[in-house]
Order: sequence, then structure tokens, then C-alpha cells
Amino acid sequence: MTREELLAIGRVARAHGVRGRILLVPYNADSDSLTHVPGLWLRAGEGEPERFEIARAERTAQGYLIALEGVIDRDTAAQLRGREALIERGSLPVPDEGEMYAADLIGFAVVDQGGVQRGVVADVEPAGLQDLLRVRNAERDSLVPLALLKEIDEARRVIVIDAPEGLFELEE
Repeated sequence: MTREELLAIGRVARAHGVRGRILLVPYNADSDSLTHVPGLWLRAGEGEPERFEIARAERTAQGYLIALEGVIDRDTAAQLRGREALIERGSLPVPDEGEMYAADLIGFAVVDQGGVQRGVVADVEPAGLQDLLRVRNAERDSLVPLALLKEIDEARRVIVIDAPEGLFELEE
């Protein structure tokens, strides 16, 4: 699977119990994607993802408790802690007109309303009620709340934001 064919949906928080289940915390708390897919991919850092079949997934208040085929004890499950969980894009519903998955914004150029280039979206990070875009430029990374987005031009791969003063300034 290529990076374009997989979509990051969450992260393994910890092992759960003695039978090898994991607690997976989804990036989107409202997502029910894991109830519809037969498997998921787990990736450590920037390494190659490894595919696992889902034996059982149940929703909890913290996320999902998942039993993976071949993960039969707590020690094996504990080794998966911190890995990013991805699913095949083709297993998800196509977004409605005018909508897109937040992960699809990675690689988009970010400009302010004055047209000044501020960087490129390097990542989307969960932050409670509102995800943040990690915008990278030559000097530093900045975290931009999705609420600041004013326009997304998919054809040009450009995001226009309403940048408050100081958001992209270096600290002295």
C-alpha cells in the first residue's frame, strides 16, 4: 500500500488486558470507521506500515478496544503502543461535495489572506475539539487551528488562512 492509499485515523494508546487487545484512540472522536473495516495498518514513526486483520473492535468512551489476529498476549500488544493506525482509503465512504478528509491537506501550501506564503502542511494533529495543521516553513513549524481556514483550493493545493499577528513569527 502506498501513502496515498492509506489514511491515518488514530494511534495505539496502550495494551488492554491480558489477551492482547489494544486501545486505539481515533483522531476524530466521532469516527466509526473501525466498525466497517476488516483490517488496519500500524506504522512506527516513518517506517513501513504492517497490516493486521481485525478480529473484533468495540467502541468505548476512550476510543476502540481492538483484538488483532496474531496478537494474543499483553506483551505483544504492548509493543504496538504509540504506533499510528491507518486504514485503506477505499474502505471509507467518499466525502460529500465540498468535504475532504483532514489528512488530505498534507502537502497543501498555506498562505495568509494577503497572499503571503506561510509554509506547507506537514501533518494534521489531534487536539481535542479541533485538529491543528502543522505548517512547516524554512524557520520553524507552526500549529494552525482548523478554525483559521478561510478557503481550500483543491485544484491548486492551497489553503488560505486568517493568520493572527505573531502566529508565524520566531520567538526572540
